[in-house]
Amino acid sequence: MSTKGLEEATEVAKIKRGPQSKAQIGKTSGKPRKVNAASMRSKVAFGGGSGGSFGSTGIGGGTSMGQGSNMYSPELSTDFLELPQSLDESRNFYRFFYQKDPFVGRAIDTAVEVPMSKLRMGMPRVKHMKNRPVALMAQEFCEKWAKRVNLLEKLLYIAHDYHLIGEVFVFCEDKSPDMPDHITHDTIRVMDGDGNVTEEKTKREDADERAIRWLKKNYKGWTDIRVLPPEQVHMQSWPLSGEKLFEFIPDSMTKDVIAQASAGDEDAARIVESFSPAVVQAVMEGKNVKLNTNPDAGSFVHYLANKKSQYEPRGHSILERCMRVLVYRDKLRQAQSSIASRHMTPMRLIWAEDASVGDIEDLREQVDLALQDPDYSIITNFQVNWEEMGSDQRLLDLSGEYDMTDRQLYAGLGVTESLLSGESSYSNDRINLEVINTRYMLFREIMQEFVERRLFEPMCRRMGYIEEIEDEFGDIEEEVLVPSLSFTRLALMDNQEAFDAMFNLYQKGSLDIDIILELLNIDPVSTREKLLRDKWTMNDPNFNEVLRTIYGDAGRALVEDSDVTAKIAEELGLKYTKKEEGDNRFG
Repeated sequence: MSTKGLEEATEVAKIKRGPQSKAQIGKTSGKPRKVNAASMRSKVAFGGGSGGSFGSTGIGGGTSMGQGSNMYSPELSTDFLELPQSLDESRNFYRFFYQKDPFVGRAIDTAVEVPMSKLRMGMPRVKHMKNRPVALMAQEFCEKWAKRVNLLEKLLYIAHDYHLIGEVFVFCEDKSPDMPDHITHDTIRVMDGDGNVTEEKTKREDADERAIRWLKKNYKGWTDIRVLPPEQVHMQSWPLSGEKLFEFIPDSMTKDVIAQASAGDEDAARIVESFSPAVVQAVMEGKNVKLNTNPDAGSFVHYLANKKSQYEPRGHSILERCMRVLVYRDKLRQAQSSIASRHMTPMRLIWAEDASVGDIEDLREQVDLALQDPDYSIITNFQVNWEEMGSDQRLLDLSGEYDMTDRQLYAGLGVTESLLSGESSYSNDRINLEVINTRYMLFREIMQEFVERRLFEPMCRRMGYIEEIEDEFGDIEEEVLVPSLSFTRLALMDNQEAFDAMFNLYQKGSLDIDIILELLNIDPVSTREKLLRDKWTMNDPNFNEVLRTIYGDAGRALVEDSDVTAKIAEELGLKYTKKEEGDNRFG
């Protein structure tokens, strides 16, 4: 390219670019501004037909094309940025839609209440029959503890946060007193050669029996079970370790009540007495409360997370996958509500054909008076047309949108319409109910594992409900006798079909009567007590059989030992001859 041609191209480029400031020249850093793809297409002539070259590319007289591209990212879309971006904001969204949306609220309640039915305690399995009395004691102890702390209610709280928030921090509090040393040890004073007296503790011969008696009298198990607010628990976890660190962050109300108790407030002091001493000390020092995770070391916290991958640090709410649909439905509701509010007062269109300006003004005045006074009459000598337009003609037709979002919510929440409304039969939704039944049974297994291993086992170990087992090498192994936790059956199958199957098992001796009674919503314990009460009384179901037997034997005695047969024959006009003993007329 010649020098003259290069100067002309430079001038053309300056004219197209326009004037630039010094600050704009050479500015290449920062966020690039959005450029329209069409504006990037330009035609620049480099010289004439001589076909000069520019470098090795051989660019000559022709067209230079530029095409812009938009990078797609689902996390940078507008609707994604409207979703909650932090844990605390997500939890607020979950709680809001649970309280306000009928689908979400009912689905969460169903997932919580259906699996968590009546609790049942089973006797621990023993390998030697001699340990059966100890197993019965363990079962009785756990049953009393479950009633005292209202275990079913606490499991409902846990299941609620497990599904709604996606994670639960369960704090098990133990305020039981420590066993004094003199219960199991004797204190002996020993004097050495220098005259110094030291105290030594020796274990008593009946230390185990004394410890069991003291525990039965003083140890009552976990004092209480609480679900901690997730916003006040700080958790740290590592992918290469299963250990977790938990710290409880005291809220402002806890700090205020502790400060009021220090100032001498009696009501605040009574509330602070119910706090753990570690909590009070940490608040007084301005620190977070470190939470123990070992159930054998006293009060502890247990973390339950609704997640499918082990490496994920947090659990997931079942509403997380439904958040886009819920926000979209809320926008539709807001749009419909705005239209209805804007047109709540109807718009009036009143006209009169071929009316003069004066007649129109008189008509306007009469219409205003008629609107103020319902008894006012509008009188004209020309035809008046009156039309009112309300909000019914302006509301959006969202039936198709709601049908689509309803199906998306059913899939995301893992429920069916018939399960929420109850307006269906078992045969129509058999496959869906089987799938839901399997999911609920899996959730039951999670709850059973938590209760048996984290709640029952530490208490039974401390109470000494242990079975000693000798292995094949002669070593003694200790196994804690832990009662089993179970629930009554799920009512997500045909009642008649389930009843027939269970009744067949009962007739074969493979099922106890309690299962069938619970299927019919009958308490087996109270039923057994009432049957014992009614036994040998008028309310005994077999009492009528006894009366029929008595009446039959009495009737035979009357026939044999009286002339009742002859009197009946006389009344009937029949000739009756009493059969003599030994008479065999038909022999």
